[in-house]
Amino acid sequence: MVSRQLAHYVAALTYEDLPRKVVAKAKDCVRDYLGCVLGAYPVDESRMIAEWVRDLGDRRECTLMGWGHKTSFRNAAFANGYFTEVLEIQDGVSYGNCHPASVILPAIFAAAEYSKKNGKEFLTALVAGYEVMIRIAASLPSEKSVGSIKTGPAGTLAAALAVGKLLDLDGEQLLNAMGIAGCTLPISSRESVWGPTIKPVLGGQAAKTAVEAALLAQKGFTGCEEILLGTPPRFLGFCNLFSQDPDTGWLTKGLGEKYLIMDVYFKPYAACRLAHSAIEAALALVVENDIRPESVDGVEVQTFARSAREVGLRFPEPGSTFITCQFSLPYMLAVIIEDRALGPRQYRREKIADPNTRALAKKVHVSADDALTKLYPAQAPARVTMRLRDGRSFEKQVDIPKWEPERGVPRDELLQKFHGLASEVLPTERVRKIDRIVDRLQNLKRMSTLIRQVVL
Repeated sequence: MVSRQLAHYVAALTYEDLPRKVVAKAKDCVRDYLGCVLGAYPVDESRMIAEWVRDLGDRRECTLMGWGHKTSFRNAAFANGYFTEVLEIQDGVSYGNCHPASVILPAIFAAAEYSKKNGKEFLTALVAGYEVMIRIAASLPSEKSVGSIKTGPAGTLAAALAVGKLLDLDGEQLLNAMGIAGCTLPISSRESVWGPTIKPVLGGQAAKTAVEAALLAQKGFTGCEEILLGTPPRFLGFCNLFSQDPDTGWLTKGLGEKYLIMDVYFKPYAACRLAHSAIEAALALVVENDIRPESVDGVEVQTFARSAREVGLRFPEPGSTFITCQFSLPYMLAVIIEDRALGPRQYRREKIADPNTRALAKKVHVSADDALTKLYPAQAPARVTMRLRDGRSFEKQVDIPKWEPERGVPRDELLQKFHGLASEVLPTERVRKIDRIVDRLQNLKRMSTLIRQVVL
């Protein structure tokens, strides 16, 4: 049974099993996650979530990162998961089309604090959670999905195992935790990504549900034994419910031999990954040719069909949310031309409301190109052409966006991202201290030592 195989794999995994490069990648994921959470602190919706959780008056077990409030194990996972998603700058896996940091890390940070675990135990749970989540998500081809965002459902099942591992559950208890998660998991419609400010809750709700599933399994509840594939003659398991034609070979192929965390990408820009090739091309054109906003006559973006459909058709209007703009290539390219950057500052209300930005966005036209579409999903290409008022024209194509594993992730750039986000809210010396702790995470006796540093 596939579900039992994954659960027992997680139960048996030890820190000593992990290759050095896998541990290093796991630490990069931790550092990137902390940057995402701290960078989200100034956003009004993060404050609203922190206040809402605080006002629930739940047990003081775990920490809301950034804010420092204590709340229950499950609500800390919920809030920290929301914070992770706010800036749309979290890690991901292209072929799985999912964001492990949004679910796995808020869940296991809360679990490690709750159960007083050390750095080695935390890193082992992280790798286990990423491994299972990526496998589940990859088994659900995006082009054959049934309309749900995969991060939440796939993340819930995987995080239940990772949390359960930190609660010292055995293989059968972990199997039950995943089965319980499959019964209670949250479903997020893809329609939620184009504007509503509740959208980032998909990570937090999944992390919270995973915590509850692991605690219920610890209590003695049972779940479906084959939650992923289902049982004959029904076969109503998770994979068949979330995809019209699941590729279930992903679930166990190379399990224990290849660590899929090595395929995780990081985001240099605060935007949907489907837009990153166009963003990179546009930024290069602007910088290399010293293009000024007032000189632009028009911008043409040709890209693969999914990108054109999901991030190419929306123009910012007065009152648009930051979520709308994170999924609007016209907006993102407009602010790149204006600011030569795409980070948290480009999504502030005054920027979105700027009539000059909106006017420039209307000069950006996005279309699907058949030849580029054929390259997806192996590549995620985009070609950007900028026409200037003086008659000049500049063009650039990017096939694989920056910081995909195929192109490599320069360590200095990744550190710069973390320091840039964290320094928005914490003193420089504190940020450096967090960096040093993450570098030596395997030596940490209690994860609470790190968590205490990630509050104002």
